Amino acid sequence: MPYALSDFRHIRPHHEIEQCKILDWLAEVHARAAHCYEKREVESFRSTLKDKLMQLGLGKERIQRRGMHISDPLQQDWSKMEIYPVAENPYGHGFAERSHFFDREVTRIFERFYPDDKNLPVHLIHATCTGYVAPSPAQKLVSLRKAGKTTTVTHAYHMGCYSSIPAIRMASGFCSLFSPAVGRTDIVHTELCSLHLHPMRCSTEQLVVQSLFGDGFIKYSLTVKKPSEPHLKVLALHEEVIPDSSHCMTWSCVDKGLSMTLSKEVPVFISRALTGYIERLGARLGMSPEMLIKESFFAIHPGGPKILQQIQELLGLQSYQIEHSTEVLKNFGNMSSATLPHIWEKMLKDPKVAKKAKIISLAFGPGLSIAGGLFEKGA
Repeated sequence: MPYALSDFRHIRPHHEIEQCKILDWLAEVHARAAHCYEKREVESFRSTLKDKLMQLGLGKERIQRRGMHISDPLQQDWSKMEIYPVAENPYGHGFAERSHFFDREVTRIFERFYPDDKNLPVHLIHATCTGYVAPSPAQKLVSLRKAGKTTTVTHAYHMGCYSSIPAIRMASGFCSLFSPAVGRTDIVHTELCSLHLHPMRCSTEQLVVQSLFGDGFIKYSLTVKKPSEPHLKVLALHEEVIPDSSHCMTWSCVDKGLSMTLSKEVPVFISRALTGYIERLGARLGMSPEMLIKESFFAIHPGGPKILQQIQELLGLQSYQIEHSTEVLKNFGNMSSATLPHIWEKMLKDPKVAKKAKIISLAFGPGLSIAGGLFEKGA
């Protein structure tokens, strides 16, 4: 049964900020937090951190700007920071305040995505790894619209950057189970990565993480009936967990929010596993990996610029094959699970990606997991 993804719509965060300004603000956050906690001298510590952040996060092929939904980077009064009042509390606000912010703002995002009661789908999948409240903003929307008898809510939570693929698998399962008469399933990604900075953690690993992530919100639909507008036909989905790699990436609940660890080994493990993964993905459709790689565009989750660079070199890809992933990274940063759908949206709007073009989608996350699929552009 063929499934199609269509009707992509994104909402940008409140603020679009140049990368250099975010990195400068991060250095200030860490310096003020250290001063508050240890009475450490601010100027020299800030200067050292700023140099390190600029080295890690700036460059022609790296992020140029990111979206942030919190207003802290634009706030001049450090005692009035919305999430990170580090002049008084070096850790920033706790999980309760951060969760309240997520609930309030994501509830508003859902209301903007669905301004009309008649626009609700039969199934609504909410994907996120940056906030957890019950009832969720998706459930509150359905309750408010008195649509609980006609719209089912499912949560695809805490899978990290690759969760768009499992969400599509869930959506296709609904269609298979309930027949084509089920109508459309919508998938909504709401990622507020800016809520989970830890001002007292400034190791190189943590500075790398803080230099990458931005906020993003996007929705799209899966249907059995082929849409009249441009769409992506889902040809195959495939997920794997790389053996002996579970230590490489974590995403854990801690007292002050959510905390990520990211090993230098991540690109190595992905490189070792990727060729075999693409071979097994192609086998589902009887296509050789050489044919797939040569004839396809690539929607690669840009965990960072090194991931894109390594995959391009490993598979011998041309720059045009990954340009949409590169563009999303430069302009939006890593938006966790919302990133891959932003890349798909750009590919659908780009006439250089012709009708019938094959698109290999790849995303990575804790596990280490490789999740992806093969799509075909339809018009």
